[in-house]
Amino acid sequence: MASEANKSVATMAGLIVVAAVIVGIVMFFFFRSDEANVTESVSLVEPEQIPEPPITAPPIEAKPVYEAPEPEPQEEPLPQLSESDETVLSSLEEMSDTGVKLVVPEEVVRKFVRAINAAEEGKAVHEYRPIVSPAPPFKVERQATGADQLQTYRMSEENFERYNKYVESFTAMDPAALAANYKRYYPLLEEAFGEMGLKAKNNFHSVMINAIDTLLATPVIEEDITLVRPKVFYQYADPALEKLPPIQKLLLRMGPENAKKLKEHMQKVRTHLINQQPTESKTTP
Repeated sequence: MASEANKSVATMAGLIVVAAVIVGIVMFFFFRSDEANVTESVSLVEPEQIPEPPITAPPIEAKPVYEAPEPEPQEEPLPQLSESDETVLSSLEEMSDTGVKLVVPEEVVRKFVRAINAAEEGKAVHEYRPIVSPAPPFKVERQATGADQLQTYRMSEENFERYNKYVESFTAMDPAALAANYKRYYPLLEEAFGEMGLKAKNNFHSVMINAIDTLLATPVIEEDITLVRPKVFYQYADPALEKLPPIQKLLLRMGPENAKKLKEHMQKVRTHLINQQPTESKTTP
């Protein structure tokens, strides 16, 4: 019986790490001026000066609502939400030295739920991140421009390599197994979601699927992405990219190859997570 309990906890640990990788690796990194390592580029690019896009309120969108997974009989009870960190991380270390190093070791489940909720809204959480950030610095290359034009930059390809281990950790996981573990331990996720007091939202499962859909809607940009820096933070020079939700703009930072791999695997995971069609549509405030 003890071995079965350890197996259950290990499965829980795997769920938390893999689920965090689904969304967490793309949502917590900003264009911070104190992180940027700027190098000169010989590229002779003369883009038009791009004004800052106007700030407009996002439109109210109808969010699909999905029926939450039904609880299944279990041989061993789930760990208590507030007492799960030490056991989960200990079991995870036995399974994967690499995986445990990606997780911030406090309030693992609650941080993950908070991050998914933000992603569903197109946002990225600033604090209480469920996984560690990739090693700095974020690198850009300065592009040559005319004297009367706004200085532009492009993301260095070296920057994309920082995300490789995160993408590899996720895409190595079997989508069917991940979905099964998600459904097995859904009650803990729903409990943490209920603590947030979001009465306008139906359930965490709907938030999870909608968060994945938000990421899947991110365009994959094959060519170099040009940045500008009108104030303190970097922005995308293309107004269409700058208007994307923050979570999608952060996905672009991973580079086209990593983004494609991540989206392809997320689509497979989503297929296994969906056990029926949306039950209704709901307008989010």
